[in-house]
Amino acid sequence: MPLALKKSGKRNRNTFTRVSRSSHKALSFALLQGVKKYVVHAGVVGGLKSLAVLMVTVVGLGVTLVGVCYASLWVYNNAVTSEFFITKHVDVSGNVRLSRDMVLEYGGIHEGDNCLAVSIAKVEMNLRRTPWVEQVSVKRLLPDKFVIRLKERMPSFWVHKNDVLYYANEKGEIIAPVESKNFLSLPTLQVLPGAEEDIPYILRLMQGMQQGMLPVEMGTVSSITVSPGNGVEVYMEDREMRLSIATDDWDGNMVRLGVALGDLARRHELRNVREVRSVNGNVWVLFHQPA
Repeated sequence: MPLALKKSGKRNRNTFTRVSRSSHKALSFALLQGVKKYVVHAGVVGGLKSLAVLMVTVVGLGVTLVGVCYASLWVYNNAVTSEFFITKHVDVSGNVRLSRDMVLEYGGIHEGDNCLAVSIAKVEMNLRRTPWVEQVSVKRLLPDKFVIRLKERMPSFWVHKNDVLYYANEKGEIIAPVESKNFLSLPTLQVLPGAEEDIPYILRLMQGMQQGMLPVEMGTVSSITVSPGNGVEVYMEDREMRLSIATDDWDGNMVRLGVALGDLARRHELRNVREVRSVNGNVWVLFHQPA
């Protein structure tokens, strides 16, 4: 043993007291419980602080968003009622059949409107709905100007349909009814039943005239008829003359017809011709019968 106790029962200063293992475990457990309580307390406090910060942030963003929306509405309402943005100029280009006033009326845009209150998409949609407009673009130039560029559907013929006279393009497609406010004298186009597949030759005929393959001006043509038997027929009322071109071997028939007309003109016989027909590699000429 270490040093013995004195008779008085007091411990000697140099003696040791043995501590049991159970006492160490109790002390460690107490320390661990204290640490846990601290950690839990700190976590709860930190969580509450984070939640408070999040709430303040959300409220701040909400207030900012409401403020921005209110300011935007205030600016917009003042802008659309300001005389500074009153439309003073509307430039229109590309219109041929449509007058400037008609373009503005169809588009729904007028001088005096607030420039910012005009919907460009709506103006373009309104103009595309009209039968004459093929393509359109509208640009807004602040503070007071619009620029409208059009590409119109160009009429080449008159077409009768259901007792109504229409304008039609070079493909025979109907554009709009003939009206006094946009009247234009054009040759009449007729496509007989069974000849629908030959409609593309109408455009080829017009191209041949423009290229000089036929010594005929489009302005002298009164009517064009497409039929299964005679192909494409061109009638010139002032000369009382009809030209017929078969669609088989179209280019060859066009060349032969042009050569025949040129030869008749050089011999001064064209005025007496009633019909010239180019078909099956041949050209047939019929003259007016003498009175």
